[in-house]
Amino acid sequence: MMVSAHDIARELRRRLPAAGVVKIHKLLYYCQGWHLTWSGQPLFREPVEAWANGPVVADLWHDEDKGRPAPAMTDLNEEALGTVGYVVARYGQLSGKDLIHLTHGETPWMNVSQSDSWSSPEISHADLAMFFSRDDDRVRLDAVLDGALRDDAQSPVLDAALERAAKSVGTVDDPAEIQRRLHAHS
Repeated sequence: MMVSAHDIARELRRRLPAAGVVKIHKLLYYCQGWHLTWSGQPLFREPVEAWANGPVVADLWHDEDKGRPAPAMTDLNEEALGTVGYVVARYGQLSGKDLIHLTHGETPWMNVSQSDSWSSPEISHADLAMFFSRDDDRVRLDAVLDGALRDDAQSPVLDAALERAAKSVGTVDDPAEIQRRLHAHS
């Protein structure tokens, strides 16, 4: 059974208690993109939409904004926890504003935002998988080596990503590279 974005957001908030709404929604976008790339399956069932301030999981946003109860909690499996851990290690130090700027420079959001109509704001799984698979060699090995990704054992998804990264010749996505990308789009 596929989990809800509520479950992923709950885990993100557990790991990043000070994260605001904007940051959580951008991290959900990154979780969905990386998980699609690594597993070929969506991490959560709700669509990610391109809103003016970047990607948002509209169902979660509306539920929280209107005070609706969250669906029954579903425990996350090892793959899901590995994906969340990776995203927290890679993007968790960035602010919500930084993440808005970063996502505005990425093709999944741009493909929708630059279209003639915002009538269908959903970011497709195909666009997410295509974009993140091009970035697959930029896994942060240093975060894994420092034990920053998970509280417990690594997942098979993360292990596979690390193996691909070790074989790649691409650059490692360090904080300076993320900052360069941020400044290029601000």
